Amino acid sequence: MASVKVDQLPLPCLKLGEGPHWQEHLQALLFVDVFSKTLRRYFIDSGRSQQLLVEDGGVAEVISVVIPVEGEPDLLLVGMGKTLCVVRWSPDDPDSHTVTAKVIQTTTDDHFNDAKCDPQGRLWAGTMGPLDASGELLEFNTSSLFKYDHDLVFTRRVEKVTISNGLAWSHDRKHFYYIDSPAKAVYHFDYDDAAGTISNQRVLLDFPAAGLKDQVPDGMTIDVDGNLWVACFGGGQVICVDPKSGEVVQKVTVPSRSVTSVCWGGKDYSTLFVTSGTLKLSPEQIAANPSAGGTFAITGLGTKGSPPVNFKPNLEKLKAKLAA
Repeated sequence: MASVKVDQLPLPCLKLGEGPHWQEHLQALLFVDVFSKTLRRYFIDSGRSQQLLVEDGGVAEVISVVIPVEGEPDLLLVGMGKTLCVVRWSPDDPDSHTVTAKVIQTTTDDHFNDAKCDPQGRLWAGTMGPLDASGELLEFNTSSLFKYDHDLVFTRRVEKVTISNGLAWSHDRKHFYYIDSPAKAVYHFDYDDAAGTISNQRVLLDFPAAGLKDQVPDGMTIDVDGNLWVACFGGGQVICVDPKSGEVVQKVTVPSRSVTSVCWGGKDYSTLFVTSGTLKLSPEQIAANPSAGGTFAITGLGTKGSPPVNFKPNLEKLKAKLAA
């Protein structure tokens, strides 16, 4: 195996970076700066970075999701607080500016968290409960995982979730993998690709049983070999899990304790991009770890990923919602 290398990208360290998504046509990493309600984009070849402050009238306290809309290069689906919104953001825009989001869907749950699109381009978006000022959760088992399909129909798929996080689908489209972070488990479901349904939930990896009791599973992705890569919040690492055996087969140390999410990117998708934060770290811990909250590129892993799936709505229905 090639030598694994972890490089920190020349970007600001964040209280909570999340939701990385690779934009192939731009060769750029797209991700969210949660508590600043800002989208960030880093162009790998030029080193240029853009940031977009997203306004919603002051309702939402966080931004948690960003996924491009298929067929509309500058259109992005964004999760803000209780809403799914749409914004336009061109690579030709100024490096830093502000836009107002257009709401297309709301939830009664506290706020959206992680989200991904399934192989058909339907959005699966989860929620989580409120946090106190220190980042501690105030409510348990009150959130959900929703599906937002091509016709913009919003349905609840998993109930009694606490912090909905990492999502991934197997390449044969028969399996769905999912994380509820406080449960400290990676779950495995049967997946019906045609119907967009899941069933038969069971535990794939129990973190405490795997010797990871002081770490929390967060964001997740899958490689071309079918193995899962899981960000370990509080663990300063990303782990690789073989879903066939349920065993951890590789660990990669990241110089930031609060690792939040991962995605594949780069010209051949052999780079694993990693976001992190300083949430729950004391000023002394942050001072002792200047890379805390950084964004990283891991190479030399001996595997790679596949292009991400964008949101694929019925564009006529989406444009009608935007015009309403």
